[in-house]
Order: sequence, then C-alpha cells, then structure tokens
Amino acid sequence: MVLFVTGTNTGVGKTVFSYLLVKALLEKGVKVGYWKPVETGADPFPPDATLLSELLKVPLEEVVSATFRLPLAPAVAQKYEGKKLDLSFLKEEFERRKERYDFLVVEGAGGLAVPIFGDYTYADFARELKLPTLVVADARLGTINCSYLTAAFARQKGVEAVGFAFNNFTGVDPSEKDNPSVVAALTGLPVLFRIPRSRDWKRLKLEPIAVEKLLFLLGGKENPYRPTG
Repeated sequence: MVLFVTGTNTGVGKTVFSYLLVKALLEKGVKVGYWKPVETGADPFPPDATLLSELLKVPLEEVVSATFRLPLAPAVAQKYEGKKLDLSFLKEEFERRKERYDFLVVEGAGGLAVPIFGDYTYADFARELKLPTLVVADARLGTINCSYLTAAFARQKGVEAVGFAFNNFTGVDPSEKDNPSVVAALTGLPVLFRIPRSRDWKRLKLEPIAVEKLLFLLGGKENPYRPTG
C-alpha cells in the first residue's frame, strides 16, 4: 500500500503529516516506510528526511534518494548545482521500497505542479507511478482557493486524490470552522485529518478513526467503522 503526500504549497505541513502518519502506523504494528524522492534545502543535511530517519531508525539514504543544498524546486536546483536527476533511477528507488514495506509514505516537495526536471512535475510522477494522493492544506483563511485549485489540477493531470489533511488549526481564525466543509463540498474529497498547531507537534496523534478511513480508502482491510474500544 502506498500514499503520496503533496500540499497546496510549501510549508503547509506535509512532513508534519507524514511523520504523524508513520508514527500512527508504527504504533499499529504496520511495516511502514517513508521516502522523499528529492529534498532541496539540504544545507548541510536534509531536514525532512532526517526527522523521518530518526523516527524509523534507518539510515538517511533509506528515506531520501537525492538532495540539493539550495531551497528551490528540484528542476531549478539541478540547474544551479550541476547535478542531474534521472527518472529511471527514481522509479527503481520507488519499486525497491514498495517491495520492502507493507505501507510506503512518499512525500513530494511543494505541490503537484512543482517540476522535478524540465516540465515533468510531481503530478506526472504520481500519475505515472499510480500513487493515491493526499493533499495537505493549511487550515487558515485562503485555503479554499488553494485546496480547490490543487484538487482541480490533480484531476486534470489524472492523479488519484483521496482526500485532504488540514493542518495548523489555531482556534483563532474564524474561517477554520467552515473551511473543511466548504473544500469537501467543492472538491468532492473528504477532509480526513484535522491537525492543531503545536510547537511540540511530534507528540500529536492522528485520530485513529481517520487513519482507519484512510486505510479503507486505499483499499486496505481495515474497517473505518470498526469499534476502537
């Protein structure tokens, strides 16, 4: 089972969600892995991959395949740093991990329209590898537009979006109350996860029923309506 995690923008919490999902699956006893095909802004270490490698207790090279120092889109970072990515290499890296784990979380960079090389985007990558995709969005004012556009672009590109995770609920922004229901109505996709803003976010836990629903949507055997007590 595989899930591709994308976002409506950079900095909306893709790694926070990925970390919490991996942690939840580990607690369920699932043989779970995490993979970030490309991480930029690795100066000197890749921050996202480092977090997940520590959680999973695996070497960095197990969770990230290519890194770039500059915090740019992968296609742009390659131009400045003189390194070239190879699609066949990334596909091989994916297949190797897919066979190794029962559940693989794949995290993109930025959003679906971010180019990996040339005009080849993460949307193309997700479609080509047939990756069910969850969109992480910020809960704040403005998320309706960003979320709707991301869902529309996913459909246009043939990406199978399964739902949203809304991050950074503050309890202060009045738009937070209705944003999830409006986005769900506009896109036809469920908002599966609601994650509060927290400085100590590593201690947060995803709602168990939401994890069950995600597994159900991905075709697993878990029943989202199974009693949890």
